[in-house]
Amino acid sequence: MLKTLQDLLTELKQLVTWTYLDNPAQTMIEGISFSSKEIKQNFLFVCISGYRHDGHDYVNEAIHNGAVAIVAERPIEARVPVIYCKDTKHALAELASAFYDHPSTRLRLHGVTGTNGKTTTTALAHQLFDHVGMSAGLIGTLGITYAGKTFETPNTTPDPLTINRHLHAMVEAGVTDCLMEVSSQAIAEARIAGLEFETTSFLNLSHDHLDYHGTMETYAYTKAQLFTQLTESGCGIVNEDDPHHTLMLSMAPSAANSFLFSRQSTAADLVGHRKDEQFMLELGDEAVQSPLPFYEAYNLDNTLCAISIVLQTGVPLAEVLPHVKKLTLPSGRLERVTGIEQSVYIDYGHTPDAIKQVVTALTARYPRVLVLLSAAGERDRMKRNIMTEVVVASGADMILTVHDPRHEDPQQILDDLATGQSVEFARFDEREAAIRFFCERMDDYDCGVLFGKGHDRVERIGDAAVPFDEPALVRRFLQSPELP
Repeated sequence: MLKTLQDLLTELKQLVTWTYLDNPAQTMIEGISFSSKEIKQNFLFVCISGYRHDGHDYVNEAIHNGAVAIVAERPIEARVPVIYCKDTKHALAELASAFYDHPSTRLRLHGVTGTNGKTTTTALAHQLFDHVGMSAGLIGTLGITYAGKTFETPNTTPDPLTINRHLHAMVEAGVTDCLMEVSSQAIAEARIAGLEFETTSFLNLSHDHLDYHGTMETYAYTKAQLFTQLTESGCGIVNEDDPHHTLMLSMAPSAANSFLFSRQSTAADLVGHRKDEQFMLELGDEAVQSPLPFYEAYNLDNTLCAISIVLQTGVPLAEVLPHVKKLTLPSGRLERVTGIEQSVYIDYGHTPDAIKQVVTALTARYPRVLVLLSAAGERDRMKRNIMTEVVVASGADMILTVHDPRHEDPQQILDDLATGQSVEFARFDEREAAIRFFCERMDDYDCGVLFGKGHDRVERIGDAAVPFDEPALVRRFLQSPELP
């Protein structure tokens, strides 16, 4: 890509001023970055204030590496032009979209938000698009996928440069639709600013990320901001069974459409419920059924949302229906560990509601369930003991441990999990030891589930990312428990 600096400046809605830009039209920009280490010759460097580092402190390094202009939000000294903006996070998103020729306007972008189910819903919709013969991309927790390739990402919703670069590549590859998981942090940090969505979907809202948002009200309002980015002809898709759905729709453009799905209300546009081994679906006067794709109620919600997204692209329900029974859950979502006789599942669940939903589903199917419960370091402490209470209330037995402690003391995490409980639990500040103990006890149970890691294959300890293959450990300890 190649743009003039003038082309990019016209896209900045929060532009304040600049220093000695005699002829910005002659300054050619070959790339943009907010990391001084990734700056190359003729790049534009955007100063971002992050959790640990402030880009304003790395201007000289960026210039040394080839930056020909700087975007900043506070005074700096530099020997190249400096463009000042009110908010460089928003500026980065606007610049990224402009640099890559506004790719979100050249395909149908489908944003999915909610406390739980984003990964599953986008994966299911992606499968449905594939089954009906449409070319779709996917951006989310499990990476960025399109045209037969998958790229790893560090966040559920990546930074604006990554998003727009891959959306541009999708357009070039002939992709017509892209599913995107949209986290509340991504909305608050303007990672999706400047994008236009053909559909925005809301699944549910429950306790999570209050260390970041402060209150449930702020958390809900942040989620709802996604709906402001609908196109005028777009559609807001919401779960009518969640009371926050009205807030979401209230933020959408007045000309946008709405579409409600539900397992409980017959007034919704798409109604689905389980009847014996069938998934019953009603769309207006149309009533159809499919073999049940999943037993869990929350996964039926995810399926309804995925179907709703595909329907909004003009695909009729009759064409979608034959493929519903083919749907499979993504990696790490109630995934049964293969290669062993015992029924052991791994699940990414890390919120009280997600854990409750999974444990409820398992205790309904298995008489004796063993749970390995954990919490991540440097993340919402307020939800930790609530997760424990949920498992206790289910009647399942439990072992406490940690995952991704980062720089937090594992004992503090364990203390938070155990707060308010009169029952003593086996506690392990090292996850591998906890998994070994879990496996040693599995002979006494019909089913076991390990929460926290799911698809993730690294442990974040301090600043290091240590390889950690949880399914492999489970297989090793259950097949050869005497191994060191």
